[in-house]
Amino acid sequence: MQKPRPRVKLPKSVSKGVPFTVRTRITHPMHTGLRHGRDGKPIPRRIINRFVVRYNGEETISVDLERAVSADPYFSFEMAVQESGDMEFEWVDDDGSVYRLGRRVEVKS
Repeated sequence: MQKPRPRVKLPKSVSKGVPFTVRTRITHPMHTGLRHGRDGKPIPRRIINRFVVRYNGEETISVDLERAVSADPYFSFEMAVQESGDMEFEWVDDDGSVYRLGRRVEVKS
């Protein structure tokens, strides 16, 4: 299995108080624990079970995921900010791994 790779797309700059789109995706097979391998044994469950977004250290989005989510989970959402700041994205895996990515949001003056 390839190492999970998080990605985030957002505008280079935004206008104060005007909504903008944030798109995130992480490459991950999302094994549900319901499939069997070639040897007939169940493939253990391994999914991204939590996704969190923070803006300037404050949690703004928190999602708990279940096994029904497809491989390579994709999230898209709108948000508006009043000032420039740092966005932190965090994906938590069943095996305890945590994948983080940070991006800076610049508000046009």
